[in-house]
Amino acid sequence: MAIVKMSKFSLFTFDSERDNLLHELQKFEYVHFINPEEDEILVEEGLDTVSIPKSIGEVNEEISQVKYALDLLSKYYERENGIKAMIKGKDNYTFEELEEKALEYDYVPVYTRLRELANKVNGYDQEASNLYTLKEELIHWRALDYPIKDLQAFEESKIFIGTVPVKLKDKLNEDLLELNYTHMESVNEDKDNMYLFALTSKDEADSLNEILRNNGFSNITLNGEGTPKEELNAIDERLKLLENEKSQVIDEIKELAQNVPSLEIYYEYLMNKKLRVTAAENFLTTEKVNVVRGYVPTDKADDFNELIKKTQADAYYLEIAEADKDDPDVPILLKNSKFAQAFESLTGMYALPKYNEVDPTPLLAPFYLAFFGMMVADAGYGVIMLIATIVALKVANLSESQEKFVRFFHYLSYSTLAWGLFFGSCLGGAIPIPGIMDPAAQYQDLLIISIVFGIIHLFFALGIQVYMKVRDGQYLDAFFDVGFWYMALSGGIVFLVSFVVPLAPVIAQIAKWVMIAGMVGIVLTSGRSVKSTPGKLVAGFYELYGISGYVGDFVSYSRLMALGLSGGFIASSINMIVGMLAGKGPVGILGGIVVFVVGQLFNIFLSLLGAYVHTIRLTYVEFFGKFYEGGGKAFNLFRNKAKYINIK
Repeated sequence: MAIVKMSKFSLFTFDSERDNLLHELQKFEYVHFINPEEDEILVEEGLDTVSIPKSIGEVNEEISQVKYALDLLSKYYERENGIKAMIKGKDNYTFEELEEKALEYDYVPVYTRLRELANKVNGYDQEASNLYTLKEELIHWRALDYPIKDLQAFEESKIFIGTVPVKLKDKLNEDLLELNYTHMESVNEDKDNMYLFALTSKDEADSLNEILRNNGFSNITLNGEGTPKEELNAIDERLKLLENEKSQVIDEIKELAQNVPSLEIYYEYLMNKKLRVTAAENFLTTEKVNVVRGYVPTDKADDFNELIKKTQADAYYLEIAEADKDDPDVPILLKNSKFAQAFESLTGMYALPKYNEVDPTPLLAPFYLAFFGMMVADAGYGVIMLIATIVALKVANLSESQEKFVRFFHYLSYSTLAWGLFFGSCLGGAIPIPGIMDPAAQYQDLLIISIVFGIIHLFFALGIQVYMKVRDGQYLDAFFDVGFWYMALSGGIVFLVSFVVPLAPVIAQIAKWVMIAGMVGIVLTSGRSVKSTPGKLVAGFYELYGISGYVGDFVSYSRLMALGLSGGFIASSINMIVGMLAGKGPVGILGGIVVFVVGQLFNIFLSLLGAYVHTIRLTYVEFFGKFYEGGGKAFNLFRNKAKYINIK
């Protein structure tokens, strides 16, 4: 399993057939278009890019309308929740079924009615907002027992209505003593303001106005006909009526919510339609002929050829040839076994391979499996993962990406279970089981095993580099760039081991000279691309200095031991707390059960997260760093990624 072989195509077809061609290509799905601006030869020949059709505006308008309806109706659509919803998952459709369902449905009456109802709701809300504002203005004047419409009807008197800060109350009362024909009363008062009603003669109106102004008076205009109390009662009655009318409209909107599944299907149809319309910009055109270039998987080239022949009625010209291995623009599509597919997300998070590289997914998967299990290393946790993933895979309706994610942890559960049995660990020792090795007591041996795994991992990575160079006919490069490193590292390891482990003197001597030969080879050949002799030596010594990086890489694998021990110690600590609580009677037993369940679940989460992250680190930094560059462009399937359904 590896990178899917690609074929590059050039298609000449009539402009009138473009829409039908794009529709059929979208059904075919496995087409990756080349940006026409990158095709300098055809551009220089005078071909123009096809402008996006005006119909894109209509499609965008339809998408906007359907999205509006979905956003509004989804608030009232009752979906299944919890485990039942997870099991049911999204509805499954083929592309043909999606189009058939969408074309049977007319969303316009629903959208039109929904707009009308939404406008009514907005009108109710706006009126209610205005009434609440008016209510806020009147609430302070409830005790004023005068009709509002009569307050300004006096001919020989003048009325002042407004607020004065409470802190100026005494000063205001003192200032008012000099007026003889003025009546003022405090209608209401809060912590900040007094709400004042003042009646004065026209002769004293100016004097009162000056006194009020000097005391921070703010004039207020009351709106209404009756007394403030009557107006407030009328507002409350109107608000109740508005709420009832709004409730009736919302009930009608809720009835329309049954259209949500159909709207979701139509939305997916429109998004694919939009993709087809915008795909026209990948075409170059003359007055009547369109030219489009792209890639299809080589194993689908015959099907692609037949599709073009069927849709274009022989009025076309098509060239298909295998893509150049060293072309950096060839899009990447991975094809792996069911086991390796579960690990493709790890490769994708780092970088897709270039077309002339190897797909690292099936190569990293076994090591990731082993390292992850060694870091979690608990049979109980492995069984929990195994049961949970089996149930999810058997019962739940999962999308393709969800299924890969669940299968990823399903495979990891076997490794976790196996390492847990090896170490004799089940829920941190809550269930005693015999093991081959006790990591807490034999931590030094576990450290050695971790370093050995690291050596195997790195040597395997170097071996992949050898394979790639031999595959490309670079035999000497394979020996110079990897062979000498094998000699230096393996000789050095054996030579150092001879100081702590009794080995035959001849083995130590052979290892020493193999190490020296490898180092000399690195110095003499690493700078072979440099022109000057001093430059070659400097480059060689600099490359040899990289051996210190290998030492750091080997030590980095000690995390295999560290995470395994930390998870085990946390689980054991939880069990110790549970044991202490269990001796405190029934309440202690109940508390111990809660602590055990919550604590173990929390430790599972920490262990899985830690193992996931640190195994990725070992893969990306130590493993990929020895042979993998990445940087490939993803193959863009001619199909919109569904949001609401699964398209099979």
